[in-house]
Amino acid sequence: MDAASTVDRDEVANDFALLFRGGKVALDSDGEFRPWTTDSGGFQPADGKDWLSIAYDHLWAGPSVGVYPLVPHDDEFHVYWGCVDWDTGRQESLVHARNVRTALEQLGVTGWVERSRSKGFHLWVFFDDAVPAVAARRGLIAVCDLVDAPTTEVNPKQVELSGRGWGNGVRLPYGHLRERGGANEIMNPDATISIVPVTHFVPQAMETRVTSDDWKAVTALWKPPEPPHRVVMGPTPSTGPLEGLAAFLRRLGPEPTAHKPTGDRSIAMWKLACAMTRQGYSRQTMLRELRAADIEWGRKFANRQDCTEQLEKILDNAYKDVHQ
Repeated sequence: MDAASTVDRDEVANDFALLFRGGKVALDSDGEFRPWTTDSGGFQPADGKDWLSIAYDHLWAGPSVGVYPLVPHDDEFHVYWGCVDWDTGRQESLVHARNVRTALEQLGVTGWVERSRSKGFHLWVFFDDAVPAVAARRGLIAVCDLVDAPTTEVNPKQVELSGRGWGNGVRLPYGHLRERGGANEIMNPDATISIVPVTHFVPQAMETRVTSDDWKAVTALWKPPEPPHRVVMGPTPSTGPLEGLAAFLRRLGPEPTAHKPTGDRSIAMWKLACAMTRQGYSRQTMLRELRAADIEWGRKFANRQDCTEQLEKILDNAYKDVHQ
């Protein structure tokens, strides 16, 4: 990271905070990514005066942080940025990032490519004001589909929340305590992967933020997916809203084994999530059924603060397994 005076660091950190503001802050340290709790027992908002200090420390002192993007706005959620993550290998992921960046450029939108720490790449888009999360997500999915780039990790990953969760968060680039050498830093993908210093990236990103009107050209490309064909597997009777195999697995619960007499709850919930995904149930229904099953099968997640996030992960993994 390049040198900067104290004044420059304050200005860069303040603008960095504006670019990456969101709902809540995540602490990214010791290999863990978790909500940042305050001394009073609450959770740290990714906005306001404290957020400016946290952003400064992220860049110049540590600890490194991430952000949960969803911000409540009336009866929906808005976001200040969107991010696509590809982890399909260094070379293939870079191709996807370059293609999406070029497509966005042709639509009058600036995308920023970051080399992630997991041999992949992120592509960021910043808005000059908060936009509906559904519009941000649909636009990113649409432009990815335009150039055949995978859409399994498009953030915001959720456009609505249930319970106490905040959805999925993303690690921010340029963390001071992270290993230097390119990972987690913005780069120029057309110049042999050259690193863009944070003091150059931030003012340029501020200048090229996307307006809601400009983003409409991107969301106009979005095509709603074809509604899944609900497949009812087997003659089992309905259990509540579930039918077929999903209803059977819900009643069956964790199957006892020699090593686990009470059964493996994680495997049982994964099987149930896969069955519900194949049968075309809504995300809301699947979350409700997983939560009810978790409580009935011994509360593996129900008493945890990140219960909703854990159930969301099960559904995301089930979706990937089913559709791959």
